[in-house]
Amino acid sequence: MNLLFELIQVVMGTRDRLSRMPTAREWGKLYEEAVRQKIAGVLLDGLERLPENQLPPVAMKFRWIGAVQIDEACYKSHQEAAERLAKLYAEHGIKTYVLKGAVVAECYPVANHRRSVDFDCYLRSMKDEPDAWEYGNKLVEELGVEVNRNFYKNSKFTIWGLTVENHRYLTPFRGNERLKALERLLQSQFNDNGLKIKDCRFEGTELWRPPVILSALFLIEHAYSHFLHEGLTWRHVLDWQMFSRKHHKEIDWKMLEDSIDAFGFRRFYDAYCRVGQMVIGLLNEENLTISDKRLLADILSPLDLHETVNGWRGKLALAGNTWRARWKYRYYTDMTWQHALWIQMRGFLFDKNPQL
Repeated sequence: MNLLFELIQVVMGTRDRLSRMPTAREWGKLYEEAVRQKIAGVLLDGLERLPENQLPPVAMKFRWIGAVQIDEACYKSHQEAAERLAKLYAEHGIKTYVLKGAVVAECYPVANHRRSVDFDCYLRSMKDEPDAWEYGNKLVEELGVEVNRNFYKNSKFTIWGLTVENHRYLTPFRGNERLKALERLLQSQFNDNGLKIKDCRFEGTELWRPPVILSALFLIEHAYSHFLHEGLTWRHVLDWQMFSRKHHKEIDWKMLEDSIDAFGFRRFYDAYCRVGQMVIGLLNEENLTISDKRLLADILSPLDLHETVNGWRGKLALAGNTWRARWKYRYYTDMTWQHALWIQMRGFLFDKNPQL
């Protein structure tokens, strides 16, 4: 079995040791893969649970610890900046909801070992401000911070060392009526009375958790989009396993399953879940379907990372990614890649400034 999977299973408590002692070279490759997949901190928690005779060479362990300490320091500074920003917004009657980030991190054994490089938020007015998103942008600009509004879905700025994506919308629905319906569903959840319970707020802060069902659907759609356009990392897979495990009793599973069918995520979601269950030790690899194994192989391959660009260059890059991912549309979606291209073209030409 893949040693990375075994170490993840040690973290999850589904095994207590590795099947064999890795060589120094294998430890090096495992470390590099952990960094590439953005789970070095998570796997360090596994190292600390291994029996002494299975620990990596001392130099490797210290290198690993050093890398994770850097991530811990970044997490602390980013969290402090996010709390400071949320306090600023609260003083002006705006509620700051955390998308992914700390909402998912708190589901891990050690929250600050879940690596994150930016802060995704969604703003809601507690008063009569009709556009909390734009009001939030202007408040930041009054501090001398430049806000980039080039993308319809979210603005972007850097403040106090924290890169922030302030979401106007939760999904990339431009030109896509089905995703627009999902967007309406997600935003409707903010009116749920369940938001009044005390534990929705991160203690001692002005940061708020969205409703659980919203976070669940948001995580699934986010992973789906990443898979089609760039590829998944093990962090994407573990995020869902950790979140669904912690919130299993709170998730409205009927609503979730119905939504997965309604919005076209079923073929992706089933493979995504089975691969995740295999990785954490709840499913044997021989029980994976052909579709599951294709997804697994794609995660293990290098990511198709690219620089995000706007305008025609951005649209051409997106079209190129769609063409390269045409096999994914065949096996994991209910649309053809040609239809996906048409949706992108229709959105760019006829829905440049989408509204719900």
